[in-house]
Order: sequence, then C-alpha cells, then structure tokens
Amino acid sequence: MVAFTFSHMDRNVMSILLNSIKGDLGLTDLEAGLMHGPAFALFYVAFGLPIARAADRFNRVNIISVAIALWSGMTALCGAAGNFIQLALARMGVGIGEAGCVPPAQSIIADYIPPHNRAFAMSIFSLGAPLGVLLGNVLGGYLDDVLSWRHAFWIIGIPGILVALVIKLTIKEPERGSMDSIPMTAGNTPPVGEVLKTIWKLKSLKHMMIGSSLIVFGGYGATAWMPAFLERSHGLETFQVGLMLGPAMLLGGVGGLLLSGRLTDNLVQKSVTWYARVPALATLCAVPFTVFIMLIPQATVTLFGISFATYWLVISLIIIPGAAYISYMGPANALMQNMMPPRMRAMTVAIFLFVTNLVGMGLGPPLIGQVSDIMQGQYGNEGLRYSLLSFSFVYVWAAFHFFRARRYLVRDLGTEQIIKR
Repeated sequence: MVAFTFSHMDRNVMSILLNSIKGDLGLTDLEAGLMHGPAFALFYVAFGLPIARAADRFNRVNIISVAIALWSGMTALCGAAGNFIQLALARMGVGIGEAGCVPPAQSIIADYIPPHNRAFAMSIFSLGAPLGVLLGNVLGGYLDDVLSWRHAFWIIGIPGILVALVIKLTIKEPERGSMDSIPMTAGNTPPVGEVLKTIWKLKSLKHMMIGSSLIVFGGYGATAWMPAFLERSHGLETFQVGLMLGPAMLLGGVGGLLLSGRLTDNLVQKSVTWYARVPALATLCAVPFTVFIMLIPQATVTLFGISFATYWLVISLIIIPGAAYISYMGPANALMQNMMPPRMRAMTVAIFLFVTNLVGMGLGPPLIGQVSDIMQGQYGNEGLRYSLLSFSFVYVWAAFHFFRARRYLVRDLGTEQIIKR
C-alpha cells in the first residue's frame, strides 16, 4: 500500500501543477493532456507485460524495490525539464518505473491472503490511490505556491528512493500459491499466449476489463483536469484546490474502497455474481451526481442565512462519485487472483492494466483536453467544464459491461460458491 501510495502521488502530482506547467512552458490543453496521459500510459503498459512476466518467475520484492527507485528518480527529473519534449521523456521514465508496482504487488498479496478475504485485501492495497492523490494535490499545490512546480517534483520524487530501500529490507517473498487450493504448477511459467487464451475464454473477465477501462478513462481524465476546472470555472488558487480537493477525494476513495471490498467479500458468500454487481450498481448510481457537479455555476448562495461559494458544494459532492467509481478495484482485482493459477497472476494483472490504462490514462486526459480546446472558442474558460460534462456517458457504458460480466461469473469460476470462508 505504501508503494502504491507513492506511485499515485508521483503520477498524479502533475494534475495540480498542470496550469503552472502549461503557462511556464506555453502548452495547449491538448499538449498538456498528451504529456499527462499518453507520455506516461504508453510506457506504463508496454513495460508492464515484460515486468509482470519476470514477476511470475523471479523475486517480486526485488522488482518492486527497483521500480520505486526508478519512478521516484524520474519524477524528480520532471522538475528539471525545460520544454515539452524533456518533460514528456521524464514522464515516460515515471511510467516505466511504475509498471513494476501493481502486478508483483497483487501477486504477493494473493500469496499472503486467502481467497475469501481478497476483495477487502485488494481494497486495502488500493487505498494507495486516494492517499497518493491527496498527497500529490496538497503537497504539490503548496509547493507550487510557495516555491515552484519544479521544486514540487524534486521534493515529492526523491523520498521514494528511501521507500524502495525500506520495502527491500522489510517485506518477505512468500511461497507462490500457498493460500490456494489450486495446485502449484511445476516447471516454467506459462507463456504469454497461454495466459491470453485463458483470459479470452473467460467472458466475465473480459467484460470486467472493458468496464474498468471505461471507469479509468472517465476517472483518470477527470482527476487530471479537475484542479484546472476548479481554477478556471470557480476562481480558486492552486493551493486552495489542493487543500480542499485532496481530502475530498481521499474521503471518497477510502470510503468506496473499504465499503466495496468488505461488502463484496460478504455478498459473494451468497453469489459470486456480486463481484460484478457491486461496481455496476455503484457506478450507475453516481452518474447523476457527476452531471450535477459539472453544471454547478460559480456563484455565492445563501442557505439558512449563511452565505457560501458554490465551489464548496462541488467539493462536497465529489466525494460521492469518488467513492463509487473506485469501487471496481477491490472486486476486479480479487476476481483475477481467484480465477487465475498462481504463475499466471502477475501477467494477468499486467494485461488488465495494459487494457485499462491504455484506454483510460492514454486517451482520457488528451481527449478531454482536445475537446476543451475546441469548446474554448465558444465558451472560453468554461470549455473545460463542458468537455468534462460531455464524457460523463462513459460511466453508463462501464456499468453496462459490469452487468454483462455478472451473467458469466458462475460459469467462469466453475461453481456458484467457490469463495468460501
């Protein structure tokens, strides 16, 4: 979880710094989105597959430790960039390093935690996402205001190298498959083609991947541009955004992860279809809140004799979709670990991340930025507001695929109650 926290802090700090970087380097919204999204995501997913292959064969703790040191150093290098190309190259390095975190980490967790507790365990691990977003927003916003966006990258990146050393010295590599009834396969790790064939046969897993990709598309795109939206459409300063948005996203993320993880572990005792139902229902219920948030104008209103700016309403309501859209992580990650044999698990996670992040991180920020650029001609600074609003439909699309996954779960897991305490 600590590793995952630093991962999300280092990748997401750019969101709070985006306006400052854009102004200093003279970038358009499209260029800023490309640098924030594809420059990171393409290398994250490309290197994720070979690193996961290594994690299914070699010491996973060593892989995680080296990965943290690499992405932390490259985050610090972002602060030395003098133009778009240099910053994009440093972001590529961050992506390569972070590719070595999630697949080996989730594989290790599956060898420490039995199947009936894995949704909650994966949710605990996933707490690193909202924690990292909080730290990235608050620290990044503060450092940008009092020093500069360059200092923010340096100060946030360098401590990760010490975290790499701590993880190397304190985490023990567990025996593979020790918590499963699945027999451990002797010999070499299965080839990538065999893993892909296994995934292809599992319709439930394919629909979970598509639904998760759409959630990441909308969620990562919104996370990347939400600070800029609050600055442009509600007149907030960078540090104000970090100080308020970070805790709101943390509250929503922690609540959504813990509730969905515990709820899923309990409900799958009755039916394994809840691995898909929980994220489907949560996602669908949050869509109206997302649309309403994007439509709230900048204003001062009076309620019960108390005057307050409407940005407080925006910040407060963000907690609800923040909790709902992250609820897929615990169930989806647990499902992968429970479905796949031990020596296919890290590669399965890497393939899952390849699909979700190529679509989500690779396309989300630049497409939202491009539509914002187009709409600025008519709406000015409000172009970003309407760009974010126009992409709200992807959450309904995601819920559809989660519901479709439900239809195949019993068959793909092989029994109605395979997950028993």
